[in-house]
Formats: sequence, structure tokens, C-alpha cells
Amino acid sequence: MTRRGTGKFLLPLLLAACAQPPPQVPTDTTAPPLPERVYQQAARKGDAVFRVDPQQSRIFLRTGRDGPMKAAGHDHVIASVDVEGLVLLSDDQGKSRADLRLPLQQLVVDDPVYRERFGLEPELPASAVEGTTRNLQDKVLESSLFPWATVSVQVLSMRETQADLDVSVTVHGTTFGYRVPAVLEVGAGTLGVSGSMTVSHADFGLAPFSAAAGLLRVAEDVDVVFDIVAVRRQ
Repeated sequence: MTRRGTGKFLLPLLLAACAQPPPQVPTDTTAPPLPERVYQQAARKGDAVFRVDPQQSRIFLRTGRDGPMKAAGHDHVIASVDVEGLVLLSDDQGKSRADLRLPLQQLVVDDPVYRERFGLEPELPASAVEGTTRNLQDKVLESSLFPWATVSVQVLSMRETQADLDVSVTVHGTTFGYRVPAVLEVGAGTLGVSGSMTVSHADFGLAPFSAAAGLLRVAEDVDVVFDIVAVRRQ
């Protein structure tokens, strides 16, 4: 999927200008369960089942700026470094799938290494990073109410190292689907899945962070880059 966009989470001095819709209060903030039984049954049938390695897996959100005052801000890189999940590869491609969960309150904002990876100036003032993190968590994601994102994947087609995926993402209580191409790398007991996609704030009913009466704001679209590494269960 190849939509491109930039966005920005900005400026703690202008928080008063940010307007967000009333939150939808969830009934449960505990970690959503992974369908372990489905994968256990598949493994007993001889299918290859993998568990995501959080130490090696990363999902990046690349945001930029919009509005007449966008020159006053910075682009940002937000990383999920605690991805959990399961992956199933079956000889019957229609049964291949993955289920992931991401703890949103653990997102890493503007790590210098990740910024450099995306061609951005590596260092930002600590106050700017703290403000961006606060705005992201409190004003956009409302992560105290919606602390988890979940991803469900079905394989539409797979040929050698290429796959076409049906990806359903749930954020802020809303689910939206995407068709995403991915690259597969199968090693000795490991599986790598990498690719990119673009999501929109509107897909999940989110309002981009804005300041100065909307003159400085996050763009609607956010680029997502994923690099998932999973280890085969014995």
C-alpha cells in the first residue's frame, strides 16, 4: 500500500489550542489476549508456528508537518519496540495468519538512532521530545483509556519471498483494514516480515494534533514501516 503523508506532534506552549473529540471510554484496558489455542492446534497439525521476538522487531510511525506554520516544527519518528504476537505459515496459504499486539504507552518518540535511520536530524531538544510524547499519548491516542493496538493479518497470496497481506489494525476502539505487500525472509528457525503502509488519523476517528488555531498541525497521513522477526516454536 503506497499512500504517502507527513505529520507533526508539536509545541507544549500551544496545548491550549488543541481540540479533540470526546473520548469513547472502553470497558477493559487489560492486554488483549492472543489466540494461543489456534496456533497450538496448527502446530499439532504440523504447520510452522512462530512467536514474535520483541528484541528484534520494530514498527515505526514516520510523521511530519502541515499547516501555514509547519516550518516552525519538526518531523518525528515514533517506534513500537515491544511488539508481541504469533505467526502461522501453512502449506494451505489461506490458513496462514498473524496476530500482534502493541503496548501504546511504551512507544518511543524521537530516538536519535531511529531519526537518523529516516534521514532526520538526530537530536531534538529534550523539552520538544517530552512535549511530543505527552501530546501523542494524552491528546491523540488517549493511551490511558486505549493502551493497546492490535493487528490481525491474513495472507491473500504468497509467492517465494513476496506476500500480499490483508491487515486489520485496531486503535482507539476502531478497526480499519489495509491491503499491504510484504517481503518474507525464512531462515533456520526464524521468519522475517517487512514492508510499509500508510494509515490515516481519520481511519481510527482520531484528530491530528494541532496548535495555533490549526496553523500548525499533524498531517492526516502517517507512514508506517514494519520489520518483524519471529522465532519458530519447538
